[in-house]
Amino acid sequence: MKPNNLTRIIGKVDDLPTLPRTFLKITELVNSPKSSAQDLARVITDDQILTARLLKLVNSSFYGFPRRVSTVRGAIVLLGFDAIRNLLLTTSIFDLFSNMNRKGKFQREQLWDHSLGCAVGAKVIGGYLKYDKIEEIFVAGLLHDIGKIVEMLFLPKEFQKIAALIEAKDILMVTAEESVLGYTHAEVGKMLAERWNLPSKLVHIIAHHHGPPHAGKFIQEAAIVHLADILCRAVDIGSGGDRKMPSLCQTAWETLQLKVSDIEPIVGEMEAEFEDIGLFVNHSL
Repeated sequence: MKPNNLTRIIGKVDDLPTLPRTFLKITELVNSPKSSAQDLARVITDDQILTARLLKLVNSSFYGFPRRVSTVRGAIVLLGFDAIRNLLLTTSIFDLFSNMNRKGKFQREQLWDHSLGCAVGAKVIGGYLKYDKIEEIFVAGLLHDIGKIVEMLFLPKEFQKIAALIEAKDILMVTAEESVLGYTHAEVGKMLAERWNLPSKLVHIIAHHHGPPHAGKFIQEAAIVHLADILCRAVDIGSGGDRKMPSLCQTAWETLQLKVSDIEPIVGEMEAEFEDIGLFVNHSL
């Protein structure tokens, strides 16, 4: 790790995208104990695209509610403030990167599919563990490799060198990143998450999805994303940028307390839900 090198290169990407004002206002309302569902609904309905996507998602098989939800306020009452914020964060981030340079579109689509697969995997694993904040762990899975997209878009020359090294030596992307940049996508992702003022839990998961024991009190969440990442690679959902399988962290596995026999049904559910999630996310990247 070369902190000076990280600072120098990150200095080139001062134009990293910021989250839209609507989402920042939503976050402000979610964090305020004085806010009502009506207050939150008023802000969301001012944005027609967010409104349409939220209603589409809440009525999709992702949730499977028996009756159709027709109003934003109804969605908020059903899902809760935190869930709404996390779901809208997903669409906001997707939009940010879909509007960028079209070069390398296929590669970004593969990476996005991997991230989306990891998000679905985290959701499924969370369900097995009866984790109570499913939307939050879904978003964590979606963002775990956000640093790779930043590298691809803002450090294209360095990213090409990383890809060439992976191709030549058949190594993990994190190994190639350390060799070329002196840091990894996990550190870049942490920096971006902090820039966006995302919750501390998300920052820690992004930073430590390859080493959950370093995530401190968020080790369980980091372990969920860690396992989801590996399972996603195992069944070839998208591409994480290399052809290697990272080692499963023994401490992470012990933290989750899953059985080996759980893996097959988890993978089956992952693959089925990955198809369903196309109901609200498409290849815009």
